[in-house]
Amino acid sequence: MPRLPTILALLFAFAPVVGAEGDTAEAKKQKTDKAKQALNKAFKGRVIKIKKKTVTLYYDFEDEDQLKDFEDIRPPRLLDLGTPSFAIRGGRLFIDGSTSVRHRMEGSGRVHAHFFLKAGQQKNIGTVFTEPVISDFFTVLNLFDKRFYGNGGLLLAACGLHEDEGANEDMSLVNWRDIVKGDVRKQVKVGQDVEIEVAKDGWTEYCRVGKFESKGSSKGKGKDMKAYQFGIWCDHSSMSIDDLTITLTLTDEFLDLNDLKAEIDIVWEEIPEDGPLKGMKNVPPRLLKQVNAYAAKETRDAVPLVDALDRSGLDKKVRVAVCKVLTERGDPRVVPLVIDGLYSEDRLSRQYAINVIKSVTGKSWGLSAGGSEKARRTAIQKLNQHLNENRRRYFE
Repeated sequence: MPRLPTILALLFAFAPVVGAEGDTAEAKKQKTDKAKQALNKAFKGRVIKIKKKTVTLYYDFEDEDQLKDFEDIRPPRLLDLGTPSFAIRGGRLFIDGSTSVRHRMEGSGRVHAHFFLKAGQQKNIGTVFTEPVISDFFTVLNLFDKRFYGNGGLLLAACGLHEDEGANEDMSLVNWRDIVKGDVRKQVKVGQDVEIEVAKDGWTEYCRVGKFESKGSSKGKGKDMKAYQFGIWCDHSSMSIDDLTITLTLTDEFLDLNDLKAEIDIVWEEIPEDGPLKGMKNVPPRLLKQVNAYAAKETRDAVPLVDALDRSGLDKKVRVAVCKVLTERGDPRVVPLVIDGLYSEDRLSRQYAINVIKSVTGKSWGLSAGGSEKARRTAIQKLNQHLNENRRRYFE
């Protein structure tokens, strides 16, 4: 994913904090600050939302310390397959070879993860929710390997193990569910970011890979999971992830272990105080910085904003605001960048690209978000001819 060269400092305003009835604004602020300090001590990811015991962490992988929130664990069968790589490079988390990593956070109730994955050499890669027992994690990976090895598969699963003897050999003894139904391999193209979302709430599981969605229930397939941890695995493959957000309701045991139980009885969310995305929720912190920097003309790099136009997982209000920033600045060099968006499978993404092109060039070129392939091809040919005839304006 293209990166912004310069990261700017931002100020944030905070949503109201729910505290004891009669709390003054200052008392609520102190309670919020105390909770944030406690969580920042427990985790290296950025805390962007707190709702009682439910915490949302964000990882841009710009800081090596963020690795401390992940455990590098491998089943015994992988120990003889060489030294895997688990590291932050160039603002992404890279996992190469045959290894598995798991986030430290332990929770129950609803767990949700959202991130962008780029496959390198792909044989088997995936994510998994398991209970916080290392032997369970190992068993799950061994079972997945036996069933899926070598098929170039992307496996997103939720698992809970029976205590019965033999669970590490017999998949029928495991409460597991591959939460992808259908062939998603065409959604995962080597070298290209694909947006992934996985979630589990009780027996119900959900996943999204690009435009592909799947959901179901594992009820009746085995014992319930009492607690979850989010893991990522890579076998004879290479991959990297970015912009990872994890939401989890922390267990009392985890809260006690990390001295957090008395500290997070609040409701708070990081919300931008000013700028084009003012007051909007669920904005990735790095995108917020990039949008503000571009709007203030502190950078000419529009690539991160153009990428955001095609992120269907972003709130529609955020995408509309990003499109507005691009059109208001009106830099002609953005036009060649948005052309790829005309081919997006998402109708809104196509419309945003058309809006930018029309605003900057002053013409729609016959483009329509719902038009036929023939009409789009003809329109793009005309647009490309215009760009080539005015290369200094659009490319320098």
